[in-house]
Amino acid sequence: MLKPLYSALCHVLWLLVCLPGWVRFQFALRQPRRAQEHLLRLLVRQNRGTVFGRRHHFASIRSPADFARQVPLAEYEDFASAIAAAMQGAPFALTAENPLLLEPTSGSTSSPKLIPVTARLRREFAAAVQPWIAWLYLAHPRLLFGRQYWAISPNTPAPVSDAPAAVPVGFSDDADYLGFAGRLLSRGILAVPDVIRQVNDPESFVRLTLFFLLKEKNLRLISVWHPSYLTLLLDAIPKHLPAVLSALRGGSLPEGVVIPPDVRVQLGRPLHQELRRASEIAALDLVSHPEAVCRLWPHLAVISCWEGHRSEPWLGKLRAHFPQAVIQGKGLMATEGCVTLPSGCGRLRPCAVRSHYLEFLDADSGAVHPAWELRQGRDYSVILTTGGGLWRYRLHDQVRVSGHCHATPCLEFVCKDNAVSDLVGEKLHERHAGEALAAAEAATGARPEFAMLAPAGDAETSVRGYCLLLEFSAALPDVAGTAQRWADRVERELCRNYHYSHARRLGQLEAVRPVLLRGGLQAYRQARESGGARSGTLKIPALDLASAGDAAWWQPV
Repeated sequence: MLKPLYSALCHVLWLLVCLPGWVRFQFALRQPRRAQEHLLRLLVRQNRGTVFGRRHHFASIRSPADFARQVPLAEYEDFASAIAAAMQGAPFALTAENPLLLEPTSGSTSSPKLIPVTARLRREFAAAVQPWIAWLYLAHPRLLFGRQYWAISPNTPAPVSDAPAAVPVGFSDDADYLGFAGRLLSRGILAVPDVIRQVNDPESFVRLTLFFLLKEKNLRLISVWHPSYLTLLLDAIPKHLPAVLSALRGGSLPEGVVIPPDVRVQLGRPLHQELRRASEIAALDLVSHPEAVCRLWPHLAVISCWEGHRSEPWLGKLRAHFPQAVIQGKGLMATEGCVTLPSGCGRLRPCAVRSHYLEFLDADSGAVHPAWELRQGRDYSVILTTGGGLWRYRLHDQVRVSGHCHATPCLEFVCKDNAVSDLVGEKLHERHAGEALAAAEAATGARPEFAMLAPAGDAETSVRGYCLLLEFSAALPDVAGTAQRWADRVERELCRNYHYSHARRLGQLEAVRPVLLRGGLQAYRQARESGGARSGTLKIPALDLASAGDAAWWQPV
């Protein structure tokens, strides 16, 4: 009896902690220019004495126009030397605060970067997270009466050199962005203890995650980044179910998990026999009836994850599994900063105008605009200025203005504007690849479980081209024929790109070749995670650039 009361109290207190941030964000939505100019003044004033501030004459900046004139647009390479120096113990040249941590990006289109995380940056993230949390409770009050699962990534080793570092390199705990009260209260709400992030073995991590998820019948919220992360967990249930059921009946951790002794003690301390829950799960016969997964958590109200066409194969599975749950699309967040968030504007995602100073490069004209000048329906590339030391940083996320929430523009993600494959000068953009895949799906009427274009070449014969990696349901008739029709349509769409078509006519590129996979999603995720990507935030692109055409992960069936 005490546990549900304690959990409900934690929910209420967390709502009260987040509510002021939601109220302030509602005011900012009505006056985005005022909110953004205030943020910029604060950042400039706090950092005018830094090496970067002196170099760009922060003391003379009086307006956004001054800032845009005196500080040039920047890429990561412009900050890399300052970050490397701070890593070795030098005073940080970019902000008045020294970094608490250097966090690797997922590197979906390039090598991972090390992003400085300061106390100020964490407060900026909290200014976006708190309105979102408050809105979750206000829109779905049933969340107050159960547990939640916030996706945790395993302890993936950070891809850094062996040299000693004065600033730690690694991944932030998501709770670090919630503030002290949020971190404390979340422990009474979460179904899966965050200590399991210290488990390095992938199989043990999945088994433990499923153990704690299945143990909790009253799960109300699931929050993941990419929906494929959740579908993979659900697909793994039959494999781990016997060990999980045995552990529930015995009141212990599942057998076969490899975990540090101190983590084992922390996880095992509060456990006791769950005979009724084990019987309920066993009665569902999930091995023979995987569709019964919806009955695991009958009170599940919200699944929060990325939306968009590229996520549809996995979103469709989640809707089928959990018809009672609302799918809430997340905002646009990156390691570097937060661009949009869900906060009471329906399906629209307004700019995070209280978090960072936001500018936008017009995709057509090349002009740079502040957030309050964006126009409906136009495409822009995001420019961030944050308290972590990234000044006018090109995030290379292309977005489209989908509407306004009060006076604040709302954005939807389009593509990475620097994700370009150039084997022989064809300049194939990820946006073109995504459009080609969507056209093939519409033309054939066949939705694959996995679809991706990957550059490929043979060093001995100089043959180059693109492989269309596909995985269809085993129930689909004529899989090979469908795959070829997909490839033909994708080829047709890519030839709309003049440079690609020219390379094809010259014989520099072969036609798109279909490659059928089995377990394509799992193989891609494993390959990216082994390179240092964080599993919980990994995106599935239309065009694989991070693997540079390495065929090791996509061996055909």
